[in-house]
Amino acid sequence: MQPDAHGGDAPVLDVLALRRRVLVAGVLALLLLLTAGYVLTALDASGLWLLPVMVLGWVLVVRPLMAPVRAATRLRRDLAFQAFLAGRADGQERPGG
Repeated sequence: MQPDAHGGDAPVLDVLALRRRVLVAGVLALLLLLTAGYVLTALDASGLWLLPVMVLGWVLVVRPLMAPVRAATRLRRDLAFQAFLAGRADGQERPGG
């Protein structure tokens, strides 16, 4: 998140950086799946091992990569709610509005 270019103190979301983050996490998850499948096949292991390996990869790699996206989503939701409350308060102040 960057400071506001218009001189305000409100944080601005870098949407392109978040999209890149999601794309990288998706590609990495796909590569983890393919690599884990290849290694398990090469080791002649059961296909049931793929599930715990993928869960471990998700918890250790993909989930930490997505943390900034979750934080930005939470910030966006909070800002929208604050704007909603401010709009409601403005509507109550105006008679017949």
